[in-house]
Amino acid sequence: MAETILIVEDDPHVLLSYQEILKPSGYEVVTVDSGEAAERILRTSSIDVVITDRKMPKMGGLEVLRIAKQVDPEIIVILITAYPTVDTAVEAMKFGACDYLIKPFSVEQLRAVVKEALEKRKTKEAYGLLQSQRRSAFTVGGIVGQSRGLLKLLDEIRKVAAVSANVLILGESGVGKEPVARAIHENSARQGQPFVPLNCAAIPETLLEAELFGYERGAFTEAQSAKEGLLEAADGGTLFLDEFCELSPALQAKLLRTLEEGAVRRLGGRKPIPFDVRFVASTNRDIREEIRLGRFRQDLFFRINVLEIRVPPLRERREDIPLLVAHFLEEGSKGSGKAIEGITPEAMEWLTQYDWPGNVRELKNAVGRALAYATGPFITVQDLPEAILMATERQGRFSSYREWREKILERLEKEFLEKSIHEQGGNLTLAAKELGIHRSTLHRLIRKHHLLSP
Repeated sequence: MAETILIVEDDPHVLLSYQEILKPSGYEVVTVDSGEAAERILRTSSIDVVITDRKMPKMGGLEVLRIAKQVDPEIIVILITAYPTVDTAVEAMKFGACDYLIKPFSVEQLRAVVKEALEKRKTKEAYGLLQSQRRSAFTVGGIVGQSRGLLKLLDEIRKVAAVSANVLILGESGVGKEPVARAIHENSARQGQPFVPLNCAAIPETLLEAELFGYERGAFTEAQSAKEGLLEAADGGTLFLDEFCELSPALQAKLLRTLEEGAVRRLGGRKPIPFDVRFVASTNRDIREEIRLGRFRQDLFFRINVLEIRVPPLRERREDIPLLVAHFLEEGSKGSGKAIEGITPEAMEWLTQYDWPGNVRELKNAVGRALAYATGPFITVQDLPEAILMATERQGRFSSYREWREKILERLEKEFLEKSIHEQGGNLTLAAKELGIHRSTLHRLIRKHHLLSP
């Protein structure tokens, strides 16, 4: 649906010229010759842009600006003047003018100012709606998304959390296997008990055994006092063994025996110490191939792999990328001191096109980098890491992305709006409040998606 522009100008010749400049661009143009007439339209009609002369009889442009912003805080107001002063410009911006055009200006300048202002508002409104979607989306343990693959994962987490069996989580590096493990723990009967993570690849083998099983005083030279291992520390809760396949054959054998006995023997100790621990392990390797090659014990695999969950890579759930971007932007901007109002559609295209070999972890880092480099209120393509720009340029699939975005993201946005309005019984004021947007913004989104206002 075409945007509506209200032009306020007391000179009929100038009024006609502005109309002739803007109509060919596809806008609905409404013209009035006074501030009083503009006020009547603003209070009774839905207007996207107001272009008003600064100096007019009775009611000037600043008063029109004030009324417009009172009616709709997100309305775009462009002030035009032939007599610019610093004080007037400051006052206009203080009242919320989007831009300030000085006569004489070119046809291209006027069109460009209107187009840029509308694009900025669309970007801001889309980002606001995205944040509303993110806040209302059903999440478990902070895992964000709404794709079919992620909803299936969340359903599996709920089912696995309801029982006490050991779990093996499979997935590429960076997909978020630890958040899945935490979500299982926090939604299980063991919530409130310890959740103890251990990265088996980050600790040398000699230290890993002591870390896992603990040790008695004098067990080795540096053992000046006894120390409990993580198996004891996790008693009653969950022990998460990340990069499980990195365990050495000797440690695999010792862990298997510990699992079978349900008790742990510290290094240098003789007395077995019983424990009650749920084991959740993860790996980014093909564990069945590791077993076939003799690098991993099949009997230990069967002990841990009672339940198995696969976390899909980010490239298999591209629909979740916008929500993740909104999540990481909000998370990152809290400590940055930057007031980010959104991300441009072009930048979102680049992020959604990229295949993300580092998955969610890489996306989080990319958003953090973009936030650090951003100089304006919106994240732009120029703020993205070079690796993403180069890889996406090589892929060259933007036309297919745009088609995908139209079919998927626009549909999701429309369905979300319909659901929000329905949940509030058709009350647009309540729906806008629930969405965290102004009522006039909701009206614009309703027009955009051709939804019938109740």
